[in-house]
Amino acid sequence: MLPQWFLVGAGRCGVQLARAIEASGLGVAGVETRSPRGRARVRRALPGVRTFGAGDALPPVHGVLVAVPDSAIPACAEQLAPRLHPATTVVLHTSGLLAADALAAIARSGPATGSLHPMVSFPTAVGPLVRLAGAVATVEGSAAAVREARRLALALGMRPVRLAAAVKPTYHAAAALAANLTHVLVVTARDLLTGVGFSRRGAAAALRPLVASAVEAALSARGMENLTGPLARGDDAAVLAHLAAIPGEVGAAYRAVADLAVAALANEHLLNEMRIRGLELALTGHARCGRFQPLT
Repeated sequence: MLPQWFLVGAGRCGVQLARAIEASGLGVAGVETRSPRGRARVRRALPGVRTFGAGDALPPVHGVLVAVPDSAIPACAEQLAPRLHPATTVVLHTSGLLAADALAAIARSGPATGSLHPMVSFPTAVGPLVRLAGAVATVEGSAAAVREARRLALALGMRPVRLAAAVKPTYHAAAALAANLTHVLVVTARDLLTGVGFSRRGAAAALRPLVASAVEAALSARGMENLTGPLARGDDAAVLAHLAAIPGEVGAAYRAVADLAVAALANEHLLNEMRIRGLELALTGHARCGRFQPLT
């Protein structure tokens, strides 16, 4: 019986997926990596799994999973196409942004092509195995590739969801907002707390239940009805105080996110016009007439 999968790329995503595939019992025939650090990472995380260089012929496997940066996928496909074993019938990439046509060079040589994008974060390659069970994996590509991507997702305990190629940029932007940009905001909030006397560990401990409860409230809501804090109350004085305390790039980020919230609160009629106007003025650095002086 052929080993099921071969991985191209020894970064966080590639190594984590290879470990998950090994743990599932499907088997990994090898990992292609170009750097000594990548080879060392594979040896550490996947003892006994062979590493391949960029010029090596690939072994006989059912499928190849390409886990390299998005910008490298088309060139990687060009280099892989002549080296694929005749037994390989499907090649998938793991980009959430790009569609199957990023693998056009491989599709011309015969294998079915598509994509499988796990909706999880892979913070490390060799740290704890990221839990995939229950996570969504979006799949896209030719009919044969989608079938194989679904099988792999299910074997790893994920829930496959098929996407059209045209919507992948919007999908990926949503994932980035929810994960990557949330990461930035939480780290920024932690740094603000350390600046007022919290230890780094203490700031993390303080934020953990706050962030978890806010995310749960957001995911259980239809819109902004579960939002809490000054914006939800229409408290322009608090917003002005916040902006006075966090000038510069952090203040600009606060304004950008708050603008989205105020627009949604207005559209959902959760605040009256006076409070909406007060928030809008505060976000430009001004107070409502008769209450506060403009920020200088």
